[in-house]
Amino acid sequence: MKKLILCDFDGTISIRDTGYLLVNRFSLGEWQTIDREYREGKIGSKEAYSSIAKMLNGDEASVLRYLRRHSDIDPHFKTFYRYCLEHGIDVKIVSDGLDFYIRAILNAHDLPEIPYYANSARFLKKGGIRISFPHSNEECGLCGTCKMQIVRSHRNAYDRIFFVGNGFSDRCAAREADLAFAKDSLYPYCIDQDISCHFFENFHDILADMKKRIHGIIFDLDGTLIEAYDAIYLGLEEVFQRSGREVFPYDKLNRYLKSDLESTLGQFFSPGEVPHMIPIMRQKYEEVYLDHTRFLNGAQEVLGRLHNRGVLLGVASNKFGRFSRGALNHLGVSSLFKSVIGAGDVPRNKPFPDMIHAALREMGLLPEEVVFVGDTLTDIETGKEAGVDVYALPTEFHTRKELSQKRPKRILRSLPDLLELIEAPL
Repeated sequence: MKKLILCDFDGTISIRDTGYLLVNRFSLGEWQTIDREYREGKIGSKEAYSSIAKMLNGDEASVLRYLRRHSDIDPHFKTFYRYCLEHGIDVKIVSDGLDFYIRAILNAHDLPEIPYYANSARFLKKGGIRISFPHSNEECGLCGTCKMQIVRSHRNAYDRIFFVGNGFSDRCAAREADLAFAKDSLYPYCIDQDISCHFFENFHDILADMKKRIHGIIFDLDGTLIEAYDAIYLGLEEVFQRSGREVFPYDKLNRYLKSDLESTLGQFFSPGEVPHMIPIMRQKYEEVYLDHTRFLNGAQEVLGRLHNRGVLLGVASNKFGRFSRGALNHLGVSSLFKSVIGAGDVPRNKPFPDMIHAALREMGLLPEEVVFVGDTLTDIETGKEAGVDVYALPTEFHTRKELSQKRPKRILRSLPDLLELIEAPL
């Protein structure tokens, strides 16, 4: 399979936005007004560059000398790039910046061979710069370099195209690529537009993703694989009745249900009362939970197919351990799991990492060989604390946007997405 990675430059490979550095240092005018109009979407980068170019002053030697003092790149980029070379993965730069500073910075870091697409700049004899746009899209005309057009131009030559970026000019390319690696303002845009993406902080993260092979998956249980909210509500109803209080309506359950039983009950009872309420809740839950537990859509099929492909499966749930194992046994899938860890099986519940660490030991796998799939912010926090990648699953409790606040590695559209990720790793 032939792969291509197209990388933005400013703020992605280059730590700083080099274009902003140059304009701030060599501009004679109020370029901030033009930039603000660009950031607000009133004008495109092509128009912004054309206007700012008239304000620039500085000879080529002075500009290049300044560049050499501000040419830092992501410290992990060279290692990432060498890995791609060794594994036959092509890397090219697509930038809405200027070609001369990309060339200068690549040369400064002994990377002159990397192909790049960018706006063209020519120094004038009397000072200043003339900018042209060899890679613009005349139909749109907004960006100086149309990154979407460049992605499309490579489609016939590659089986998979990945895009790496961080900003406004990267949006169309992220949508066009098979997968985007996104940070800064590009990440929330991808989440909002339902674009498949991995969050990254630096190229070390991307390299880890390229190398990753998933040998095990640890699941949260309630809300991820099974639905037992009726049983939970019946247990809470019993607690409220015993205490002489009126329980909240069922449709408010998602508002009050927290990551563990203690936190849920603590919203309604004093710290001294909660320990007495927990046994009442658990006794009622044990009476009814098997009759009120069902698979979420597609979960049973996904588990069976993952197991048949040799993927080790585990569970890390704040549901009491014996209830977790009882539910899986009742549903006829307990034999598919190498490890099932619940509340009471380890010293601390989620968001502490104890459950995932215990599951990893029982599964005989390393953190980098596993992903943790969950549906809550607590699950994301837990996976990160345990050092495993988290694939978050939106549900009625948390939307994509809410889950994105904790920056999981990936947000799934549905559980069957896992099958494709196992079949076709990056």
